[in-house]
Amino acid sequence: MAISTVVFIGAGRVATQLGLSLIKESISVLQVYSRTIESASALASLLKCNFTNDITSLTKKADLYIISISDNFIAEIAGQLHLQNKIVVHTSGSVPIEILKNTSNHFGVFYPLNTFIKEKIINLSTTPFCIEASDDQTEEKLIGLASRITSDVRQINSKERAVIHLAAVFACNFTNFMMVNADEILKANGISFDILMPLIGETIEKLCDISPKMAQTGPAIRNDTKVMQKHLEMLKNDPNKSMIYQLLSSQISNFFETDKNKADDSKEL
Repeated sequence: MAISTVVFIGAGRVATQLGLSLIKESISVLQVYSRTIESASALASLLKCNFTNDITSLTKKADLYIISISDNFIAEIAGQLHLQNKIVVHTSGSVPIEILKNTSNHFGVFYPLNTFIKEKIINLSTTPFCIEASDDQTEEKLIGLASRITSDVRQINSKERAVIHLAAVFACNFTNFMMVNADEILKANGISFDILMPLIGETIEKLCDISPKMAQTGPAIRNDTKVMQKHLEMLKNDPNKSMIYQLLSSQISNFFETDKNKADDSKEL
């Protein structure tokens, strides 16, 4: 039997996005649990289901229980769940599947690889879903459920998922923080961030065709010391941004110089 009913344990960003995507596919959300009644109620009103802030009051009628909470609390919640013959999953990129081994005889990971904020509902139809399961039957059901949401479903083990999550932090979280810094630099000078949008769009778009290494540009890769010194002078009153600028410029310069030396050595051979 395919999964048709779900309970969410957690009412944050990932639970909100997944819940809305599932009900669009006629999957019934029976209940939302959260530590606070306010957050449980807020998501339940969106998903038109029951809610609770008492973990012992979870309904036992669902096919699937999705733990979608901060990584720091997954072990604590898992220790309170005893849902034999139900499927229990978490949505974390970095937490191993084994943390759920005592919650049920059927458990797994249902990890959507994307960035989520409550303020924006996104289409998950091309989002990679990383699936891992305790047994073949559970894996088949989780893949079937994910396939109703997205065209990109992948069987990924815990070790691989941790590597993907680490890479995603570099690609997404650190990159966005650079945007925060860029926005602050512009705002301090009365310039709107939207002037950078075509540049940002092109930076991302070209990665569909060439590798990140091939796409690197800027003064550091050119070793344009005059430009870099000018930029550092402009940042002299902002030690945090100056530190970031120097560190990244040094990393870029060293990386591509080392890469060039390796290429030169191979040519000599």
